[in-house]
Amino acid sequence: MEPAAPPATPVVAGQPRRAFLVSHTHWDREWYLPFNRFRVHLLEVVTKVLDQLEADPSFRAFVLDGQGCALEDFLAAAPHERARIDALAAAGRLAVGPWYILPDEFLVSGEATVRNLQYGRLAVPAGGLQKVGYMPDSFGHIAQMPQLLRLCGIDSFIFTRGLGDEAARLGWLFRWAAPDGSEVLAVNQCDGYCNAGGLGFAEIWHAHTARIPCPERAAEKVGELFAKMAARPGAEPALLNNGCDHFGPQQRFGDIMAKLREAWAGTEFTHGRFEDFLAAARAEAPDASRPAWSGELLGGRDHLILSGVWSSRMPLKQENEPARACSRAWSSRWPPPRTSWAASRGRVACSTPPGRNCCGTIPTTRSAVAAPTRCTARWSRASAPCARPASTGWRGG
Repeated sequence: MEPAAPPATPVVAGQPRRAFLVSHTHWDREWYLPFNRFRVHLLEVVTKVLDQLEADPSFRAFVLDGQGCALEDFLAAAPHERARIDALAAAGRLAVGPWYILPDEFLVSGEATVRNLQYGRLAVPAGGLQKVGYMPDSFGHIAQMPQLLRLCGIDSFIFTRGLGDEAARLGWLFRWAAPDGSEVLAVNQCDGYCNAGGLGFAEIWHAHTARIPCPERAAEKVGELFAKMAARPGAEPALLNNGCDHFGPQQRFGDIMAKLREAWAGTEFTHGRFEDFLAAARAEAPDASRPAWSGELLGGRDHLILSGVWSSRMPLKQENEPARACSRAWSSRWPPPRTSWAASRGRVACSTPPGRNCCGTIPTTRSAVAAPTRCTARWSRASAPCARPASTGWRGG
């Protein structure tokens, strides 16, 4: 009598053939803690990332959010790490940008958005530029965004917030067209940019503690995501966003990946960058075959837009406008090279409009009082040139 064959690994309905785990962090420069407190944490997180990338070849890449400003903040405090940063970026293992900061598009001018992308390129080490329109936590998206991205050589857009009832038809991947007809491949992150953050923990925020993650729990979480993705079009391949706000690299990474491959043997798991996922998605189906959408993305079916921030702390928004106007005038008069004075003024103005700053959405009492004061001081520095006498023949304003 022949021995019974081992049972086949079950393949559940909707289980994808391929899944991409992208390790990342999302960085608020200041939010419930002031900037300098968060920068101390930034030093810890980025150092852990560099150590993990160098020590573990299977930990292929890490996405340092979509903003170069976080890298500049790190290097300003740890300039001795420049060589490690440059080497990992050149090897394609540390992805930065394309933005200088992640903006709230409805609180800044169109010119500020363009400058944001320009300065983002200057802040990225050679080889490290992430040519993906990555905007995980902006509160809605302007209709012209595909056009701006295309003009910068970017043909994709990855986001969490913005879809309404059209999400059921569009699914997780669709074509997004600007008013001028420019298109990008849009990827809506199922369950948000933290959907696979802190794998193996009972609560996602336990990733900030010394607790030990459970690989079995990680496999269960990924199974839940597979089932949710299967409910809409565009579930192949699956995108697993392995990170969240101020997260470092996944704890017990090797054990977690081994368990995922064992538990879901019908799925090929790849650890990498968003570009790897996009290449596989386009191999699965050409962009032209995807559903299409045009216009703003302001829906809140799965994730709230929080549009109230557009009018909260109105004096902050009023004080930000002169700084943007001044930096725009100076940098347009003198094209801003990397180290120019005009560029530094523009960056000061550019680095203050993220949602937690210009929106004024600081939840703790101490920070709620201090953060607007810090923003006002930065904008005053940025608008200082426009207060100068017009001795050069040009008058700012």
